[in-house]
Amino acid sequence: QRIFETVHIEPVSTPVGASLSRYAVLKPKNRIGENVLVSQRAYLENAWMGKGANAQKNCYVVHSRLEGFNVMAHGAKVIHTRLGKKTFAGFNAFLRGKPEAPLIIGEECIIMPHTIIDLDEPLDIPPAHLVWGYIRNRNDLKKHCVSLDKLSEAGGEFALGNMRFRGNGSQFVQSFKDRIEHILTDNGAYFDGEEKRGHAQKGQNIAFNIIQPYTRGGLKGIYPTIDISP
Repeated sequence: QRIFETVHIEPVSTPVGASLSRYAVLKPKNRIGENVLVSQRAYLENAWMGKGANAQKNCYVVHSRLEGFNVMAHGAKVIHTRLGKKTFAGFNAFLRGKPEAPLIIGEECIIMPHTIIDLDEPLDIPPAHLVWGYIRNRNDLKKHCVSLDKLSEAGGEFALGNMRFRGNGSQFVQSFKDRIEHILTDNGAYFDGEEKRGHAQKGQNIAFNIIQPYTRGGLKGIYPTIDISP
């Protein structure tokens, strides 16, 4: 509420190329690296955001570490989790470790949208794996995880547990990797100080002008008359 009622709020120091939305929520003990993008309605608490990582709209990063160049799609949430470099968390993925049962996900993994990992024991997912479904422990992981190399070999149909894949595995994996690189580039993760600007750098120049209704008196709740002239 204070954000919407205040024109000027205390600035938050950020490294070169990083961007924190005015409408993100930051609790104490966060570490923001270079070229990090934190979008509106994201929530960070005791979050380590490595270089080039991003948290999109409605993302939660709580007691977690993103090693760098991570993509967290809209609504993804990580708690007591470590994401290796270039690991992707899909839309509305819910990745929850615990202090006594941390979740560690290796580099260049793809966590599919709507994946739920809610642990009752520590779990370490190897690098370069595709993960989906509902996972609570190592036994669940065996039926909901495949290496990207193995999936790339699939031609026609591939099945594991309740998952059925039809198509060219190599094209699927490469297209997904290309899409992740495209997102990182657009977000400015590779900004070198002069070139490869993206949303993180361009967003630093956004100005907000929010018109509020009258808060008291006979006109309470009514917006003032506004004339906009060229």
